[in-house]
Order: sequence, then structure tokens, then C-alpha cells
Amino acid sequence: MATAYPDLVLVLGDAIYGDWHGEQPFVPTRASLQADWERLAAIPEFAAVREQIPFMATWDNHDYGSHAGGAEFPVKHDAKECFLSFFGEPADSPRWKRSGIYDAKIIGPKGKRVQVILLDTKFNRSTYKKDPTPKEERLKAGKVGGYLPDTDPAKTHLGAGQWKWLEAELKKPAELRLVCSSTHVIPDQKGMDEWGNFPGERQRLLDLLGTSGGVILLSGNVHFAEISRINEGVAYPLTELTSSGMTHINEIYGKAPNRFRVGEPL
Repeated sequence: MATAYPDLVLVLGDAIYGDWHGEQPFVPTRASLQADWERLAAIPEFAAVREQIPFMATWDNHDYGSHAGGAEFPVKHDAKECFLSFFGEPADSPRWKRSGIYDAKIIGPKGKRVQVILLDTKFNRSTYKKDPTPKEERLKAGKVGGYLPDTDPAKTHLGAGQWKWLEAELKKPAELRLVCSSTHVIPDQKGMDEWGNFPGERQRLLDLLGTSGGVILLSGNVHFAEISRINEGVAYPLTELTSSGMTHINEIYGKAPNRFRVGEPL
């Protein structure tokens, strides 16, 4: 990464595994999360890249601190403070006062403006609906996750404050918008931690993005890479680039069905 001299590094989640150290999942503490971030900071290669290149970051479930956690997660305020401190968020940044760590920035001059929007899909998220089907049966059907689509209109992915903020951000002038979600937006068949678990919220996001041109979706989480594109039910075709797992891949997740996939998973 350092030798490519990028203008920006986007960290879209699971930079640490704050609730999982390779044995059994556990509920982290402020101290344990801080220790995990310090271990990441101590890696020489990571430290060198971080010193050389600007970072923008959001979290996924493991650096949030809970595999299936959402708004109910009891350690979320500690997790937020550890996260923002690690990435050097200025003391006067509005992120400290927001209900979550969502953020946006416009980079470049007029005519070449790139807006980077980082969504927070954890801090205000409602509880997912569990799939009672035994895991073995789900896997035979090609479903790797344990959740079902929930059509309850009271359920939310972002929370009211973040939705209002996002609407305002998409009205700002920019030639290209990179909308970053730690979890998949377009693919909706895996039953994993993804927008498809709340179909109404997913469609709301797609509709909102349709009011603003030049959008490309970026996501992570699934331990493989792929490109997805949706053409129906949207104002214009939307493309999602998923880049996930810098140290490993998960072939089972990569084989899960995705009716929106372009080409093959990597």
C-alpha cells in the first residue's frame, strides 16, 4: 500500500477483532478494546502506512465489539471513544457528539470533487430477526447466515439522526460519491450481517441514493471480494465494490448466491 502512494486509505471495518481472539466470543471492556487497538498500532508496517497516508475509517461488528450487536450493545460508548481516539479524531470533531461514528468529507477541487461518506451500521441498528432453520439445512440451501428479512417498519439500520444527516450530505455538490457501508447493501441472499435483513431500510437507502448522481457503493465484512450491480428498482444502475479480508478469504462465503454479482467472486 505504501509503495502505491494512494491519496487515502478507507478502513471499512474489522480492523481489530475486539470480541473474538480465536477461541470463544466474549463481551469486551474498554480496557480490552484499547489493548487490541494498541496491538494494531504496534505493527510496524501498519504504523508506517498510517504515518504516510491519510485514513478515513468506520467500523464493522468486531471492532464495534459485538458479533451481532446493534443499538443494545452495552459497551458501545466505550467502543466509540476507543475507535475515534485510535484514528486521531480531532477534539472539536462533530463525530464525538453524534449517535455513532458516521462521517463524510469532500476531497478535490470543483469539477473533481469526491465525496466520501462513511455510514455507521452498528450504533443505532435494531436487532436482527433470527432464522430458526438448523445451520446444516441453511448451508445446504446456500444460505450462510442466520438471519431472516424483517419487514417491521419500526426497525432501523441507521437511526433517525443518521438518516437526516445522510440526506443533507447527498445534497452537497460533488462529481463522485463513495458511499461506504461496512456490510453489503446490494447483495441480500446470504442472511449475514447485511442491509437485506431490513428490506425496507435497504430500499430506503437505494431510493435516497437515486436522488443524487455519481454514487458508487463500497463495502466489506464478508472475507472475499466481488462486484455487484442492481438495475431494477433504482433510479439508475448502482454498483457496489466489496473488498474484504486483507489477510485471508472465506471460500464458503464467496460461494453463497448473489443474484446481483458481476463476474466471479475473488
